[in-house]
Amino acid sequence: MSLLDRIRECDNAADLEGILPFSAGGVRVGWMEGEFAAALAAYPGVFAFGPEGISLAPGLTGYAERTGAVADVLRALEPDGWFTGWRDEAYPVGTGFYDPPLFEMERAAVPRFGIRAYGVHVNGFVRRDDGLYLWIGRRADDKPTFPGMLDNMVAGGQPVGIGLKENVIKEAAEEASVPEAIAEQAISVGAISYRHLFDDGIKPDVMFVFDMEVPEDFVPVSADGEMAAFECLPAEEVMRICAETRDFKFNCAVVNIDFFIRHGVLTPDHPDYLEILRGMHR
Repeated sequence: MSLLDRIRECDNAADLEGILPFSAGGVRVGWMEGEFAAALAAYPGVFAFGPEGISLAPGLTGYAERTGAVADVLRALEPDGWFTGWRDEAYPVGTGFYDPPLFEMERAAVPRFGIRAYGVHVNGFVRRDDGLYLWIGRRADDKPTFPGMLDNMVAGGQPVGIGLKENVIKEAAEEASVPEAIAEQAISVGAISYRHLFDDGIKPDVMFVFDMEVPEDFVPVSADGEMAAFECLPAEEVMRICAETRDFKFNCAVVNIDFFIRHGVLTPDHPDYLEILRGMHR
């Protein structure tokens, strides 16, 4: 196993053969596997099927109308086990982060439709005399997705109606009890994109990455119960864990690798350096 393996495991959906495009308002907004598409055939007033794939019914034209119609179908399908970890949290559906969304959808259903989701991931780190240290979280065992795996100090999806920095501050308080005065100092350092195929669908997602330097005496504590524990580790040790194990949630490992590159922990002398760089931006 290697760091490049972790990149490839995250961005593992290069071939979308057999995956159906999903459209709304005449533009593609996602991708869908055939088994789930078959379940939508029972709702012809909401979904239309054609030679070019699946779309929202053309009669659904407005944001609220589309949102309501899709929500009714998702609620009907939820007892059948199609969605993992229903959250009652709305995600925007559209053609890009900066474009007006066409409608919104329950977060847990987004991968089934292959809709691009966005999130914020925060590297919480400390500078010490002997180098950089990263605060690493371990996800609670009762989380519906990736229980017990290692995670970044703070991470969360980007829901409807909140700005990126505002979301960082909110998630930092909820997941790690970070005071607002510290969270406000988080610095935007870029974005990572990938296309990940897994049992619950497709994630063609974008993570906005932030660095948050925290004081030496700060210790994160979970406020919402989503993290079971935190540990402060040397960056080199975190890199070893990423390279030699699958302990980190698949996309969190990539956020770590991005940190290693930007802070000179992973240098151009590494034989996979260029392939790693290319693999973080689909």
